Amino acid sequence: MATLFVAIFSYLMGTISGSFLIGKYHFNMDIRTKGSGNAGTTNAIRVMGIKFGFLTFLIDFLKGVLTIYLVKHTFGPSYTYLSMFFCVIGHDFPFYMHFKGGKGVATTMGSSLLIGFLPTILSILIWGIGALATRLISLWSVVLYCLLPVLYFFLGKGLFNDVQFVFLLLTCLLGIYRHKENIKRLLHGEEKKLGGGL
Repeated sequence: MATLFVAIFSYLMGTISGSFLIGKYHFNMDIRTKGSGNAGTTNAIRVMGIKFGFLTFLIDFLKGVLTIYLVKHTFGPSYTYLSMFFCVIGHDFPFYMHFKGGKGVATTMGSSLLIGFLPTILSILIWGIGALATRLISLWSVVLYCLLPVLYFFLGKGLFNDVQFVFLLLTCLLGIYRHKENIKRLLHGEEKKLGGGL
């Protein structure tokens, strides 16, 4: 019963979309009809400007933090990986947006930070340096998803069991899958700088 509750609660928390809410209530528009059509940070920057793009990132990041905090202190640390996975699913596939959400990077960062601080902060630092240096956010978002499980494996001793690690892998594989179009463009040299999606 607790597992089902955590999954549903985390999914619903994940559906809180920063770019969609800001676009709807501040700009009276649907972010999914503008720019790349993605309800994430990069498209929010492109369409609404850096200030609201940062606010979008902050909302998506903090909902991940808050979700894991509440689950961890209510049900215990053993449920946090399940919670992260369903929170990201909620972000990527929100029911009230016809399951057309973002790509989960900021939400994954926020969720993971409260589970494994060291592997997450290292991944974020590498992502941030790479993204700033190349302005290819999509490329470094994929790198982040590849790095997280590796860094957890080597630096997260005692943080997870086999089942929990599977949920971490599923979260990262979902993130890579959500970037499949970006990956295709990267392979063909067609990805725009500052493009992609968070």
